[in-house]
Amino acid sequence: MRITIVLGPFLPVPTVLGGAVEKVHLLLAGHYRAAGHDVTIVSRQYGDFAHDETVDGIHHVRVPSFDATPSLAANLALTLRYGLRVARKLPPADITVTNVFALPLLLSRRRAGRIYVQVGRFPKHQMFLYSRADRLQAVSREVAKAIGRQAPWLQRKVRVIGYAIPDAYFEARANRRMDKTILFVGRLAREKGVEILLKAFAELTRSQAIADWKLRIVGPHAATQGGDGQGYLDELQALARPLGSRCAFVGPVFDPAALIREYQGGAIFVYPSLAARGEALPVAPLEAMATGCATVVSDLRCFDDYIDHGVTGLKFDHTGNKPARDLAAQLLRLMTEPGLLEGIAAAGVRAAERFRPDAITQQMLGDFAELLAS
Repeated sequence: MRITIVLGPFLPVPTVLGGAVEKVHLLLAGHYRAAGHDVTIVSRQYGDFAHDETVDGIHHVRVPSFDATPSLAANLALTLRYGLRVARKLPPADITVTNVFALPLLLSRRRAGRIYVQVGRFPKHQMFLYSRADRLQAVSREVAKAIGRQAPWLQRKVRVIGYAIPDAYFEARANRRMDKTILFVGRLAREKGVEILLKAFAELTRSQAIADWKLRIVGPHAATQGGDGQGYLDELQALARPLGSRCAFVGPVFDPAALIREYQGGAIFVYPSLAARGEALPVAPLEAMATGCATVVSDLRCFDDYIDHGVTGLKFDHTGNKPARDLAAQLLRLMTEPGLLEGIAAAGVRAAERFRPDAITQQMLGDFAELLAS
């Protein structure tokens, strides 16, 4: 079959500026191609990337676009403008997969074929824009439930299929360093709860039992890369100042091999997100679990697809009066009970196995075939 994947306006492919969703689609495109299908990726034009080229059997079409801005309204307007350009350049396809806001309203069915929308963010009452879609891929059960609540007439079109995690993360377990390091990987944005992690670690440093543990924070702060800017980074660094050399801000790491090395050096991974109406299926905790990190997350429903508290990971109450203290208590359990840490890390790997590329590819291609057959 002819499969076209249309990605958003702000991050290029290859993923030189990062982008978890973009990485996943590029990974799956390679698996679709290996299965004998014709695959095109439409993404933003960037730097000296060719406007039209074929790499590893995947056809890339790049469309002029823009950097993200701090303004949601401006970003929506830029996305609409990008979508109009994409609609004019779209190659003929049997299936067009996209996560671009409002694009299904603009696509010609004659060129797009079946319209397959990936809902990779918690829906915010925009589902009516996808009434023309043939399928809504909810990346988690929580997203599927939200679609059903907000647009019950679309429930019959929903399928739950998660993101794929590259095999390289699972293979990296063989070379783990297991330093006494707590790791965060993600955008430095307020909704990610990084300040809670800093406060929790600061509280733990008062105990001699964890005297040799360190905290490592990896991710971009720039607004163009999804962060909340220099002002927020300054706030975080001020919180971290009393920790001295025990806390390091690494900045963004976009090279896949370098990112895997970061995970290999972490014993515990923390993702303290506060975005109850933003997260869909966070990829970073899955990547960490695949490499063998014991993982701690906030008590958001989006994590239920792979975190079973006390088994495959730990959760802390991010909604209580003292979230930093609750997070510190969960971290202390892992830091002082080696058996618990090892057991949760091993169970986490098994939970992440369900998101290997072969498994997700099989689900996606099966769903495409079902749509075309109908």
